[in-house]
Amino acid sequence: MPDVLRIFLIITLSVLGAGIAFSLFRAIRGPRRADRILGINMTGSLSTAAIALCAVLSGEPWLLDVCLVYCLISFLAVVVLAKIHIGQKQEAEP
Repeated sequence: MPDVLRIFLIITLSVLGAGIAFSLFRAIRGPRRADRILGINMTGSLSTAAIALCAVLSGEPWLLDVCLVYCLISFLAVVVLAKIHIGQKQEAEP
């Protein structure tokens, strides 16, 4: 792999890391429940991209399988959280 591409991928990975930190902050801080769900969704999406970049950098194709499984688990978690949020919102309405 050329050095320029390697440096670009490392910079991209560090930007993804910063994005993960910001989305975790949003997931923890809130202020609403919907903001927390979006923060968790964004964290899962950025983590999936980071794992895929690590697979390209290390040359390990099995990491892409891990990436797909993590993406499916993250998606299901967000769907369950959204379903819980909608259910609680409907119970709160008079």
